[in-house]
Amino acid sequence: MVRNTIICFRTSEHLRRSLEKLSEADRRSLSSTIEGVLYGYVKGRAPKGVKNDKRRYPRKKTLLPALVTGPDGGVHAGTVDNISLGGIHVTLPGAFPCETGDDCTVSIVFTLPESTRPLTMRCTPRHVRSNGQTGFGASCVDSDFQSYQALQEHLLADR
Repeated sequence: MVRNTIICFRTSEHLRRSLEKLSEADRRSLSSTIEGVLYGYVKGRAPKGVKNDKRRYPRKKTLLPALVTGPDGGVHAGTVDNISLGGIHVTLPGAFPCETGDDCTVSIVFTLPESTRPLTMRCTPRHVRSNGQTGFGASCVDSDFQSYQALQEHLLADR
């Protein structure tokens, strides 16, 4: 590991002595001990399980019936598996004519458990998986204000 950066900071005398005692006990340099403490702290603060997660908003697991209008205009019954302010994942039985890309949009209509008003979200599929059934994750591109507000209230209710 290349160590070519110097960091200088002030601390109390008590902390300095404590770090020196740790260094002696571990038979390491003071610099190496401080580096180990800092690495441990940074590692402990790193978000867990989101190394490659590109989502801006956390998703909430759910199981809601939905009607999905595909790019061909056909309406299919499916299930909303998880949802966030920025995206949604839907599973449909059988094949679903859907491609990824900005030129492909689908409309998803579902009702939240605490609501009687259906929400409508226009989305762009970002990944599609077919394996006897079709599952796709999509970015929300458009919804009416009331739908967005109801979704936001639903997602924040458990916090």
